[in-house]
Amino acid sequence: MTATATRPLVQPQTGGPPVRRRGWVLPATILVIAIAAWAIALPSLRDAPWNLFGLVPAASPLFPLSIALVSIGFCVAIAVGAMRTAVVSLVATVLMMRLPTAVSTDAPLYSWTYKHFGPIDYIQRFGAVDVTADIYHNWPGAFSFIAWVNTITGSETIVIAQWFTVGSQLAFTAAVFFLARTYGLTNPTALVAAFGAHVANWVGQDYLSPQAIAFALGIVVVALVLASPRSRAAAWVAVPIFAAIVVTHQLTPYWLLAAVFVLTLLGRVRPRYLIVIFAAIALGYLLMHLNVVSQFGRLLNFDLLNNVLTPSARNEVLGHPSIAQVANSWAARSITAVVWISTAVIVVGQLIRRRSEWRTVVVPAVVAFSPALILLAQGYGGEALFRVFLYSIPGCMLMIAPALTRVLRGAIPRARRTAQVAATALVALVALASIQTSYGGWFANLVTPESVRLTTEVLKEEDPSTLTIGVAPGAPGRLVAEYVDFVRANEQFDSGIDMWLTSWPGWENEEFADPRRVTRLTDSLVWEQRPALIVITEQMRAYSAYYGTLPEGALDRFESILEDDPRWVLSYASDETLVYRLDLTSARMSGGD
Repeated sequence: MTATATRPLVQPQTGGPPVRRRGWVLPATILVIAIAAWAIALPSLRDAPWNLFGLVPAASPLFPLSIALVSIGFCVAIAVGAMRTAVVSLVATVLMMRLPTAVSTDAPLYSWTYKHFGPIDYIQRFGAVDVTADIYHNWPGAFSFIAWVNTITGSETIVIAQWFTVGSQLAFTAAVFFLARTYGLTNPTALVAAFGAHVANWVGQDYLSPQAIAFALGIVVVALVLASPRSRAAAWVAVPIFAAIVVTHQLTPYWLLAAVFVLTLLGRVRPRYLIVIFAAIALGYLLMHLNVVSQFGRLLNFDLLNNVLTPSARNEVLGHPSIAQVANSWAARSITAVVWISTAVIVVGQLIRRRSEWRTVVVPAVVAFSPALILLAQGYGGEALFRVFLYSIPGCMLMIAPALTRVLRGAIPRARRTAQVAATALVALVALASIQTSYGGWFANLVTPESVRLTTEVLKEEDPSTLTIGVAPGAPGRLVAEYVDFVRANEQFDSGIDMWLTSWPGWENEEFADPRRVTRLTDSLVWEQRPALIVITEQMRAYSAYYGTLPEGALDRFESILEDDPRWVLSYASDETLVYRLDLTSARMSGGD
């Protein structure tokens, strides 16, 4: 093995003042105060009253204060070299920012989380998949794993989903630390990279989903590939992990292919034919399921401008998004700009200063910016930009962490204290912006146990030909294996219920000032003798108010239309949920068709 292959990819960072013997006291004190403030604020998270701007302003002010303090405590720990305190601060930050999803809710967040329950239940009950049902059965890796966990432990998917965000974010943070250490960064710098990756991650991929699992595994694959020039074994360990990613998520393998391909061209992958193995696995699996992918549009869309500018599902159907949604979107954009611009400036600066070592500089830049290659071929339903930022975070932190560590350790002679304070303040602001972005739509995404129970009953007891109509998103769907029977009867049987920011087809921005559109739908259902349910939940009202899927008062007017039509019978009512059933018998007898 050559000397080049055994040399670390980067040299350890040095500089800064010597570590003080009792330097841990100050950051430990800040950490204790932060945890105490968070613990005091915790009950207010569960009992927070509805607020258009989400959980942070609705809960105790101690909640955001605790996030700011724990971020400051981490930075101080790095500055004084208190590594144990820094590790505890990192773990505490992850828990403090993600535990609310587990301990402050009665059911897992997001109605679209539950569409992953059905495939898991199907695999667990029947030990097989139905590739004709939907795309999830064609990429069953994560679902099979969770079904296996349920089987051997006796756990339930809903319990795993309740705590999945916490575990997923811990795994993501650990994977970034592993990547940074494999790349050659020192322990303090790797901790900074992991911390920065966590606080900058506003995308919200960490609910129970294939992408969350695939992304964490993908970071591990990148780390192993970077280690391959020093250890061929690392490359071969990466192969089965990559294969697991291929059968788990539709997009993540192609981010990895893009990154590994460029790294291979730079001579940073051994053996070089590893990219051929990866491509054979990914493309071979894709070809086997090409008929499924083709249902979602063109496989390759070489239109960069369109892929960048096409609005995502988050914004595409919005009529008049609330000021809170707009503000949270700008908070997300600000974090993205800080991460990408900082990375670009560091890359350019290092290329200028270290022109003779440009390959070393380019390696983390490839990891950071290779996800942008996705935009050359796909818009991913308008969500590609979200995924590009998400996939770029680990690589960006490989560039940002060394610079940030140097600043925090006081390695800049001039204005050292000012630079330390400014860097710490920026980290705390990013953490606050991230928590606001993550929880800005809290009340729009709160799912109740009642709606989970009702949906399960519908799937288990209703005729599979029944339509479940939702005017706005805000109810879980596809919770149990029986959903497959409903899909066979009608692929769109639950349109508008659990889909992300879509309404019943053609009803986006509907005022419902005129009942004729609803009447025509009812007439059509009666003519077809199609069983149907209409579900209205409080979550739908909150969702519509936050995202602007329907004008103000539209749901109330829709409810009045149903009340005035004798063909719709209120079959279930509570403070949170209304369920109307189409009475086909009386409609037929009255000549309603």
